[in-house]
Amino acid sequence: MSEETPERSKMIRSLLVTIIFSVLILVLGISLWAWSSPEIIDSSPVGALNAINPAITVLLEVLVMLGFFVFLSVTVINLKLFLTEIRAGWTEVIVVLVVVAIIASTMFGVFVGAASVILSLGFVVYLYLLQE
Repeated sequence: MSEETPERSKMIRSLLVTIIFSVLILVLGISLWAWSSPEIIDSSPVGALNAINPAITVLLEVLVMLGFFVFLSVTVINLKLFLTEIRAGWTEVIVVLVVVAIIASTMFGVFVGAASVILSLGFVVYLYLLQE
């Protein structure tokens, strides 16, 4: 009985950490999206990055969405394991991938959404290889 308590507390701690990181990365993504609006882009950090090199902004948007996918998928996997004590299947990971693809395409455009999906699929392959 005492061995299960630290395990549950570790799961709760892991859930809290991944939820906090997911929310922080999503807030960063929403900030990038808001700073990209035509009214304020000239005086925003996104405008400064675009002045240096427009590819930096796109790369940053893709990496933010990749980070959001990684932390959100780990959160979903840990949450299902915590609540049901059953390991999450591929359905949950694919649903998270679709949700992140929709969010990325809506916020930043189709090209950033497609690049985010491709990099996120790389993380899915990594998860698959961890199973073996």
